[in-house]
Amino acid sequence: MKKVLLIVVLALLADGLWAQSFYNRRIDRRWIVSGGTGTAKYFGEITNDGDLFHGTMYNIEAGLTRRFTDRLSARAVLTFFQFQASDAKVGNEGRVPRNLSFRSVNFELSVVGEIQLFPEIGRYYQRPLVNPYLFVGVGALYYVPKAEVPSLDYEGNPLPDAGKMVNLRKLKTEMVNYSPVTMVIPFGVGVKMMVAPAFNVSLNGGFRYTFSDYLDDISTVYPGVAAYGGDKLAASMSDRSYEVGKNPRPPGTQRGNPSKKDSYFLLSIRVEYYLPPNIFGSSGRKPGSYYKRRGYKRRTP
Repeated sequence: MKKVLLIVVLALLADGLWAQSFYNRRIDRRWIVSGGTGTAKYFGEITNDGDLFHGTMYNIEAGLTRRFTDRLSARAVLTFFQFQASDAKVGNEGRVPRNLSFRSVNFELSVVGEIQLFPEIGRYYQRPLVNPYLFVGVGALYYVPKAEVPSLDYEGNPLPDAGKMVNLRKLKTEMVNYSPVTMVIPFGVGVKMMVAPAFNVSLNGGFRYTFSDYLDDISTVYPGVAAYGGDKLAASMSDRSYEVGKNPRPPGTQRGNPSKKDSYFLLSIRVEYYLPPNIFGSSGRKPGSYYKRRGYKRRTP
């Protein structure tokens, strides 16, 4: 929060210097650059219904927005975030013996359309002080679920990689070679507040529907430890019930629920800056466009 406040203060000072030029304020601005931070929450096989806090971590985002009409704009955004969850912490007695856990590093690249409740009539600095909006779009998610290697394997022998975080996808814990990239559908709501002529502060929350059930590396059934031959690490990471005193599960025993895809929710606060009009080589003014000031008539000679 302190970093966000510092960014806002610096932004206000910079905008005050820029706004001293009357010419700069006369030319409209259609491009907006943004940066922010917030939280990331995963929903999948290692979550409880209604649990909004277990596994919540942080996100960092950077984006670029293009205004098209007085209500409609498009935004491209790159977001880095993390997840974590553990069967031992879900509070579900049926899941605790499964004893699975993960932590992931994720990158999302998305393009969304935004529809504002109130139109931005006139020039950019004449926009509403507070403006709610809806957004929906499409994106791609790169995810890497990992887990910490236990000290002993399922036979009680020491594991050389004990304590390390290993890539679960590469171990094929369900004998499935799934992709580390999946398509996502982001949608949600937000509200932006003008804090200076060229600056907004925006708060938004967006749900992401994904086309993968492996964000947590859990989806179908146990392949059984014998399926891994002599690979004790992969077998031990696939079935970790032995760590809580249970016997390895028979092949085909349910490990996850493939009927429901994984999803996640991002809550972010960001600072938006209306870029100078000539930054992309164009003043951004077109005759007859919505940027033309309304309510003014040209005087006849």
